[in-house]
Formats: sequence, structure tokens, C-alpha cells
Amino acid sequence: MGGGATGMKVIVNGQERELEGPMPISQFVATLPVPQRHVAVARNGDVVPRYLWDEVLIQEGDVLEVVRMVGGGAF
Repeated sequence: MGGGATGMKVIVNGQERELEGPMPISQFVATLPVPQRHVAVARNGDVVPRYLWDEVLIQEGDVLEVVRMVGGGAF
């Protein structure tokens, strides 16, 4: 087929990013500079429960919102 392979484009928190190819959410989150237990992920507007991160694949054109949880005190 074509020449060199190019990555797939996705949108992460409003920014276009290129990934090597489809991957589980768990693999993507592992590349982030924060502990996985402090992160929530929505894919195409739907929050993905952590127990599904190994099963749900990020695909070309997906829109991801990655939110880091921040602890705090009482009001």
C-alpha cells in the first residue's frame, strides 16, 4: 500500500495530538505525567469507567477529555 505509516489524530483537551495507532485508554493514560488514580477520562462525551480502560480503544478522530483530580480541604 502507501509509503511510511503516519499516526492517527485525536483531540485531547481541545488540542490535536497524534498517536501511533489505536490503543486502550489505559495505555494512553500511562503516558501522562500524573498517577492514573488521579485521572478521569471522557471519550467522545462519555465518561469511561476505569474498569473499562483496558477494553475501550482510542480511535482516529476521537475527542478525549482528561481531567486530573485535585484534593482539597473543606469550604
